[in-house]
Amino acid sequence: MTTMTDSDFAAREALRLLGPDPENWVPDRPGIDHNVTIIGGSGSGSTFVFALRRAGIGRVTAIDAADDEAHAGVWLTRARMEKLRTPKNVPGPELGIPELSFQAW
Repeated sequence: MTTMTDSDFAAREALRLLGPDPENWVPDRPGIDHNVTIIGGSGSGSTFVFALRRAGIGRVTAIDAADDEAHAGVWLTRARMEKLRTPKNVPGPELGIPELSFQAW
């Protein structure tokens, strides 16, 4: 059961209300299996993937050096930070969705 105290509730609800990603408008080409490949699945890489999919560009792939999802991302490797220390008033990777902003978190 999801409650209002769930820190991810607002973000999930905002994404649900946005609806599915738009149809891929990039024509398929024989022998091409990716339209875009993002190297690095950190916050920036994930933001680029999200932005491209929201813009209707399909077949976007992110490649990360981690062995699996459980070990991916700078927060689980080099940064080792227990809290995100980004100032809450700076713009970030929310792409205009307030529920995904630093302020919301």
